[in-house]
Amino acid sequence: MHIFRSHLSQTRSLGKLVRASLVISSVLFAGGTALAAPDITGTWRTPEGAVIRITDCGKVPCGKIVDFKPPSGHTVQSTRDANNKDASKRNRKVLGLTVLWRMKPESNSWSGRVYDPRRGFSANATIRRTGGSELEVQGCVRVVFNVCEKEIWRKVN
Repeated sequence: MHIFRSHLSQTRSLGKLVRASLVISSVLFAGGTALAAPDITGTWRTPEGAVIRITDCGKVPCGKIVDFKPPSGHTVQSTRDANNKDASKRNRKVLGLTVLWRMKPESNSWSGRVYDPRRGFSANATIRRTGGSELEVQGCVRVVFNVCEKEIWRKVN
Protein backbone atom coordinates (compact mmCIF):
# COMPACT_ATOMS: atom_id res chain seq x y z
CA MET A 1 0.00 0.00 0.00
CA HIS A 2 2.86 2.36 0.85
CA ILE A 3 4.43 1.73 -2.58
CA PHE A 4 1.10 2.51 -4.28
CA ARG A 5 0.71 5.80 -2.34
CA SER A 6 4.31 6.74 -3.13
CA HIS A 7 3.78 5.98 -6.84
CA LEU A 8 0.48 7.90 -6.82
CA SER A 9 2.19 10.85 -5.13
CA GLN A 10 5.00 10.80 -7.70
CA THR A 11 2.47 10.58 -10.55
CA ARG A 12 0.53 13.56 -9.19
CA SER A 13 3.74 15.56 -8.75
CA LEU A 14 4.86 14.68 -12.27
CA GLY A 15 1.43 15.65 -13.62
CA LYS A 16 1.62 19.03 -11.85
CA LEU A 17 5.13 19.58 -13.20
CA VAL A 18 4.06 18.73 -16.77
CA ARG A 19 1.00 21.03 -16.56
CA ALA A 20 3.13 23.86 -15.14
CA SER A 21 5.70 23.35 -17.91
CA LEU A 22 2.98 23.41 -20.58
CA VAL A 23 1.50 26.62 -19.16
CA ILE A 24 4.90 28.30 -18.97
CA SER A 25 5.83 27.10 -22.49
CA SER A 26 2.58 28.32 -23.99
CA VAL A 27 2.95 31.72 -22.33
CA LEU A 28 6.55 32.06 -23.49
CA PHE A 29 5.75 30.81 -26.98
CA ALA A 30 2.75 33.11 -27.38
CA GLY A 31 4.67 36.06 -26.02
CA GLY A 32 7.69 35.36 -28.19
CA THR A 33 5.60 35.01 -31.32
CA ALA A 34 3.61 38.16 -30.66
CA LEU A 35 6.80 40.13 -30.09
CA ALA A 36 8.31 38.90 -33.37
CA ALA A 37 5.31 39.89 -35.52
CA PRO A 38 5.68 43.39 -37.00
CA ASP A 39 3.57 46.33 -35.86
CA ILE A 40 0.93 46.84 -38.56
CA THR A 41 -1.25 49.36 -36.72
CA GLY A 42 -1.88 52.66 -38.43
CA THR A 43 -3.78 54.11 -41.36
CA TRP A 44 -3.03 52.62 -44.80
CA ARG A 45 -4.06 53.45 -48.38
CA THR A 46 -4.73 50.58 -50.80
CA PRO A 47 -3.79 50.81 -54.50
CA GLU A 48 -7.50 51.46 -55.28
CA GLY A 49 -7.50 54.44 -52.90
CA ALA A 50 -9.43 52.96 -49.97
CA VAL A 51 -8.14 53.93 -46.53
CA ILE A 52 -7.92 51.16 -43.92
CA ARG A 53 -7.27 51.84 -40.23
CA ILE A 54 -5.63 48.95 -38.41
CA THR A 55 -5.98 49.10 -34.64
CA ASP A 56 -5.93 46.65 -31.76
CA CYS A 57 -9.21 44.75 -31.46
CA GLY A 58 -8.73 43.00 -28.16
CA LYS A 59 -5.30 41.39 -28.25
CA VAL A 60 -4.77 41.35 -32.01
CA PRO A 61 -5.10 43.89 -34.83
CA CYS A 62 -8.08 44.27 -37.14
CA GLY A 63 -8.67 46.67 -40.03
CA LYS A 64 -11.70 48.79 -40.91
CA ILE A 65 -12.50 50.91 -43.94
CA VAL A 66 -12.44 54.61 -42.99
CA ASP A 67 -12.53 56.17 -46.48
CA PHE A 68 -12.81 55.12 -50.13
CA LYS A 69 -13.80 56.40 -53.55
CA PRO A 70 -17.53 55.62 -53.80
CA PRO A 71 -19.06 54.16 -56.95
CA SER A 72 -20.78 56.57 -59.32
CA GLY A 73 -24.10 57.81 -57.92
CA HIS A 74 -23.17 56.97 -54.30
CA THR A 75 -21.47 58.71 -51.39
CA VAL A 76 -19.02 57.23 -48.90
CA GLN A 77 -21.86 57.22 -46.34
CA SER A 78 -24.48 55.61 -48.62
CA THR A 79 -22.41 52.88 -50.30
CA ARG A 80 -23.57 49.38 -49.38
CA ASP A 81 -21.77 46.05 -49.58
CA ALA A 82 -23.74 45.23 -52.74
CA ASN A 83 -21.23 42.72 -54.19
CA ASN A 84 -21.14 40.46 -51.12
CA LYS A 85 -21.51 36.78 -52.02
CA ASP A 86 -23.81 36.49 -48.97
CA ALA A 87 -27.08 38.19 -49.96
CA SER A 88 -27.97 38.82 -46.30
CA LYS A 89 -24.94 41.17 -45.99
CA ARG A 90 -25.52 43.27 -49.11
CA ASN A 91 -27.31 46.05 -47.24
CA ARG A 92 -24.53 46.77 -44.71
CA LYS A 93 -22.50 49.94 -45.13
CA VAL A 94 -18.99 49.75 -46.53
CA LEU A 95 -17.80 52.67 -44.37
CA GLY A 96 -16.59 51.17 -41.10
CA LEU A 97 -16.64 47.63 -42.48
CA THR A 98 -14.09 45.25 -40.94
CA VAL A 99 -11.87 43.99 -43.75
CA LEU A 100 -9.05 42.38 -41.72
CA TRP A 101 -9.84 40.03 -38.85
CA ARG A 102 -8.80 36.80 -37.05
CA MET A 103 -5.22 38.03 -37.15
CA LYS A 104 -2.59 35.70 -35.69
CA PRO A 105 1.06 36.64 -35.22
CA GLU A 106 3.66 34.72 -37.20
CA SER A 107 7.43 35.11 -36.94
CA ASN A 108 7.67 38.07 -39.37
CA SER A 109 4.06 38.57 -40.47
CA TRP A 110 0.40 38.27 -39.53
CA SER A 111 -2.07 35.75 -40.92
CA GLY A 112 -5.84 36.00 -40.86
CA ARG A 113 -8.74 36.90 -43.13
CA VAL A 114 -9.22 39.78 -45.57
CA TYR A 115 -12.44 40.95 -47.23
CA ASP A 116 -12.60 42.75 -50.58
CA PRO A 117 -15.93 44.62 -50.95
CA ARG A 118 -15.21 45.30 -54.64
CA ARG A 119 -15.38 41.57 -55.33
CA GLY A 120 -17.61 40.58 -52.43
CA PHE A 121 -15.55 37.74 -50.98
CA SER A 122 -13.05 37.04 -48.22
CA ALA A 123 -9.76 35.18 -48.42
CA ASN A 124 -6.93 33.94 -46.26
CA ALA A 125 -4.50 36.77 -45.72
CA THR A 126 -0.82 37.22 -44.95
CA ILE A 127 0.39 40.71 -44.01
CA ARG A 128 4.06 41.67 -43.95
CA ARG A 129 5.72 44.97 -43.20
CA THR A 130 8.00 45.54 -46.22
CA GLY A 131 9.31 48.92 -45.15
CA GLY A 132 8.62 51.69 -42.72
CA SER A 133 5.71 52.92 -44.78
CA GLU A 134 4.51 49.82 -46.66
CA LEU A 135 2.48 46.69 -45.97
CA GLU A 136 2.36 43.74 -48.34
CA VAL A 137 -1.13 42.25 -48.14
CA GLN A 138 -1.62 38.90 -49.85
CA GLY A 139 -5.01 37.25 -50.15
CA CYS A 140 -5.37 33.63 -51.26
CA VAL A 141 -8.53 31.81 -52.29
CA ARG A 142 -8.62 28.08 -52.85
CA VAL A 143 -10.33 27.17 -56.10
CA VAL A 144 -8.77 23.94 -57.38
CA PHE A 145 -5.46 25.31 -56.14
CA ASN A 146 -4.54 28.50 -54.28
CA VAL A 147 -5.03 31.68 -56.28
CA CYS A 148 -3.21 34.56 -54.60
CA GLU A 149 -3.00 38.28 -55.16
CA LYS A 150 -0.67 40.79 -53.49
CA GLU A 151 -1.13 44.50 -52.89
CA ILE A 152 1.11 47.09 -51.34
CA TRP A 153 -0.65 49.37 -48.86
CA ARG A 154 1.09 52.66 -48.08
CA LYS A 155 1.07 54.43 -44.73
CA VAL A 156 -1.14 57.53 -44.72
CA ASN A 157 0.19 59.35 -41.66
